[in-house]
Amino acid sequence: MTSTEIRNSFLKYFEERGHKIVPSASVIPYDDPTLLFTNAGMNQFKDVFLGTGKREYNRAADSQKCIRVSGKHNDLEEVGRDTYHHTFFEMLGNWSFGDYYKKEAIEWAWELLTKVWGLDKKRLYATVYESDDEAEELWKKMTDIEPSHVLRFGKKDNFWEMGETGPCGPCSEIHVDLTDDFSGSKLVNAGDPRVMEIWNLVFIQYNRDDQGTLTPLPAKHVDTGMGFERICAVMQGKKSNYDTDVFMPIINRISEIAGQPYKAQ
Repeated sequence: MTSTEIRNSFLKYFEERGHKIVPSASVIPYDDPTLLFTNAGMNQFKDVFLGTGKREYNRAADSQKCIRVSGKHNDLEEVGRDTYHHTFFEMLGNWSFGDYYKKEAIEWAWELLTKVWGLDKKRLYATVYESDDEAEELWKKMTDIEPSHVLRFGKKDNFWEMGETGPCGPCSEIHVDLTDDFSGSKLVNAGDPRVMEIWNLVFIQYNRDDQGTLTPLPAKHVDTGMGFERICAVMQGKKSNYDTDVFMPIINRISEIAGQPYKAQ
């Protein structure tokens, strides 16, 4: 599939499940002094999560343009050192505003990846927050993932926050094992490109204030984010995001203008 086909397939899948397809928000957050740039798809819905605003729909999906060069989520140090981090990228996401929760988020993510897109189930791992018994049980009960591929991690890896303050909650990440011999179990969350996170399912249920206190939100929400460039690399059989059709037309044109062949590292 081309990158355009992948993006459209994602949006169509969630539109068929009652999601409103919304446009990408500005990369400069509107009326939010806690963020310099939009760093996640959920930024434009922060007021809905906090209960201070609402939309005419309770399910949404989009492809959000993100910049991560400052604050809590900063990928500047990774760019140029690995094959899958970017300072500017697209994030495919689906949201529930007090509607569905963990069960549907997990079921639909697995169905899209394995049944619609045909990813090899043996290559997929799911991580859950260390105390999230519910998410672990749902993965093992509602999908046919290999049970030993459901792993628990602590706050650093499986509790998501958009910044130092604001909506947050435990999350369940999906990682893909790109090793030749399916030996990537111990590389999950190890920062190794051979096992890469592709989708984060966040279960928004708290608000963290400037004192660090967590307060339960009026309703529980779903906020997911899939790395568009990463899933393109996986589905196009590339070892690097830069070798996909997201980047190669640009790279080839630069190479043509410069009169120098492009040599992938």
